[in-house]
Amino acid sequence: MRYEKHLVIRTAKGLHARLAAAVVHQASKINRTYGVTLYISKLGLQAEIPITSMLSLTSLGIRSGDTAIVFATGEKAELAVEAMIAYLAEGVNSLLETDDAVDEIINQSTLTTERVFESLTSGLIVVDGENRISYFNTAAERILNVKKGAMVGKNATEVLENSQLDRVLKTGVSQENVKQVIGKTTVISNRSPIVVDEKIRGAVAVFQDISRFEALSSELETTKVLMGRLELILENVHDGVAMVDERGVLIYVNSAYERMWKVSGQEIVGQKIDRFPQHQADRAVLKTGKKQLGITVETEEETKAVVNAASIILDGKIRGVISTYLEVTDLKIMMERLQMAEDKLAFYQEEMEKEWGRHQSFMQVIGHSSAIEASLRLAGKAAKSSATVLIRGESGTGKEILARAIHAASPKSTGPFVGVNCAAIPETLIESELFGHEKGSFTGAIQRKIGKFELSNRGTIFLDEIGDLNRDMQVKLLRVLQEKEFERVGGNETIQVKVRVMAATNRNLEEMMKTGEFREDLYYRLNVIPVTMPPLRKRQGDIPLLVEHFLEKICEAEDVALKTMSLRALRVLERYDWPGNIRELENIVTRAIAMSEGETIDLEDLPAFLQPIRDQDDGLIQLASRGLATMEEYDRAIIQKALEIYPSYNQAAKALGITHRTVALKARKYGLEKKTS
Repeated sequence: MRYEKHLVIRTAKGLHARLAAAVVHQASKINRTYGVTLYISKLGLQAEIPITSMLSLTSLGIRSGDTAIVFATGEKAELAVEAMIAYLAEGVNSLLETDDAVDEIINQSTLTTERVFESLTSGLIVVDGENRISYFNTAAERILNVKKGAMVGKNATEVLENSQLDRVLKTGVSQENVKQVIGKTTVISNRSPIVVDEKIRGAVAVFQDISRFEALSSELETTKVLMGRLELILENVHDGVAMVDERGVLIYVNSAYERMWKVSGQEIVGQKIDRFPQHQADRAVLKTGKKQLGITVETEEETKAVVNAASIILDGKIRGVISTYLEVTDLKIMMERLQMAEDKLAFYQEEMEKEWGRHQSFMQVIGHSSAIEASLRLAGKAAKSSATVLIRGESGTGKEILARAIHAASPKSTGPFVGVNCAAIPETLIESELFGHEKGSFTGAIQRKIGKFELSNRGTIFLDEIGDLNRDMQVKLLRVLQEKEFERVGGNETIQVKVRVMAATNRNLEEMMKTGEFREDLYYRLNVIPVTMPPLRKRQGDIPLLVEHFLEKICEAEDVALKTMSLRALRVLERYDWPGNIRELENIVTRAIAMSEGETIDLEDLPAFLQPIRDQDDGLIQLASRGLATMEEYDRAIIQKALEIYPSYNQAAKALGITHRTVALKARKYGLEKKTS
């Protein structure tokens, strides 16, 4: 049975430490006498603790005037509770001065508390109200590499670097999970005030050494970056690459390997290589430990390749094999791809060497010309802030792709990216589309709709064709940019959002401001970080990379065998002005894939307006009225024409099929050197 009784504590200072010790002593005797366990609680608290635990008893904080609840269970519970209540009610203060057992309990409790503090693996520092160190445990000595004798009694501000305990004493505000470096040690600390009788009597700091974890975190981040770069390189080389572990199980294949052997990496990774004839070199390396170079392999599908295989050695043991595959099924195709492969390899080498380290999200923006690199560098800086970005550029230059890349590289990448084409939405619906509407706010509003700004909260909203917004919507958009709040159409609730705004346009906003079509204040709110996407005609060196990207993308989408483009067809594309920019290039590549019947796209597969015009009588040779010229005159004229068309010796050399050095020597010979500013 359970028996409990309430008692209002009348002693002047409540159950203070010395009185609590006397109560503990008396409760122990009552427990032994009646064979029960006495418990105590305070009215209003859920905690129920044994009265014989002094630390627990004092932690209840029972003061004069508080109601204590004493209870026990068992046959003699009533007798035990009544005896305890009587002891508490009869003025135990008179017993304290002569009870040596009470002092013994206090001493034991103090020693127990100190042993607990000394056994902690976390550092513990206690200061009094004057910020003098009163306690400094062994863990604190070890973590901070100082002796407690040099610290106890000293002012914490003078002997501890940035202890902040004086600030806790002054403000009474706790500090949680504060990271700081003390000497060569990195610690994370919690600091709290010690409050007694509603006054700050001191402060305590508990801290843990996290130096090792910091070092491990740094190593892990470096490893992730290196792995990401390695995977990016392997996925963008033309050679097939495969890795096998020491058991002969495939653990990695790149995209080129999948295309070459017409397999899916998801299906074959994890399988033994015994069933794949193209891995005979790998089996030999695992068996002998020796490299296998220049091994020719061929499958039943008539795919033929040259294989190089080498062992992966870690800690002196063979942990696997890495093999590369160069396809030689059609030598002519490989020769035509050679120039593009060299350009692409140079691009990746250049990318790896750049100190600014472009974020991986920008890799979807294809190209390495100086024009696009300058835009991506600025975009990379813009991604690090939450400032508004205005992307300028002609239609079809890839403004939305750049906006998505900036979002993916920004701190808001975990939030949503919501795109809105302002030109594609009727003026009567644009406000509802951006800010949402309440049910019944207009005809057809049969239910509440959440707007794009609300959907993009804690993320990014991309306003494409911002120049097409009418003046009324410009005013409402300006308010959102300034106040970060809006109301739904037909609603009264003010909705606050934390959203990063990016906008794009192909219109001349400066001229629109002069004519009053675009608000000047909105322009300056949007044009915080302007980024310009260059037109394709100013980045013609990127055309081979873009063509290869579209060939892979479209062939995969159409489920047709991967096609290539001849060098002469590429040269024609490089000379075209591209008024429709990248979108026009993608459309032409799509048409060429559909029109071509073989594996290689050539001139005849391109649209008629791209076909080179030739003289029907003389072909490439245009005779002067005096007949044939000398070879040197033809040589000079060809070099001069190439240098007029192409901005550099390197590009002119590619068009003519000769080396950069040859063009430079001939230009010097004929007095055609390019002027540099």
